[in-house]
Amino acid sequence: MIDPDIEAQRAVATELVALVLLADGVLASRELEAMDRHGIPQLLGVSRDALIKSVIDHCRKLLQRPERIDPVRLVDIERFESMLDRIVAPTLRETVCRVMLVLAKADGVICQPEQTLLRDVLTRWGIALERLRD
Repeated sequence: MIDPDIEAQRAVATELVALVLLADGVLASRELEAMDRHGIPQLLGVSRDALIKSVIDHCRKLLQRPERIDPVRLVDIERFESMLDRIVAPTLRETVCRVMLVLAKADGVICQPEQTLLRDVLTRWGIALERLRD
């Protein structure tokens, strides 16, 4: 039997990955290639379709917003922090951090919004960047 709590945490993890993929305002092909090359959906315990659906859902939410703002502000900080608090499994937290870092680096530049997301995740979960190095 699948633990519904871990399934809920995995769903949140896919949303966090969608945030980092779109943080710079561009979904780069290199990011999608990195996602496939590193088997990121499998690492998160979700299907590739579920991860892509999360990206599409995030895009739809952004398009529905009436205001036009820069990428740094595309993330609602309160919602983001609430999402982080919903992931409590230590191994999933570390996996999410690794995945976010890999995807942020995939296009060759870790932009300011990606840096902000990564810094917030690492700080909120108390994970040192050095711990993510392989």
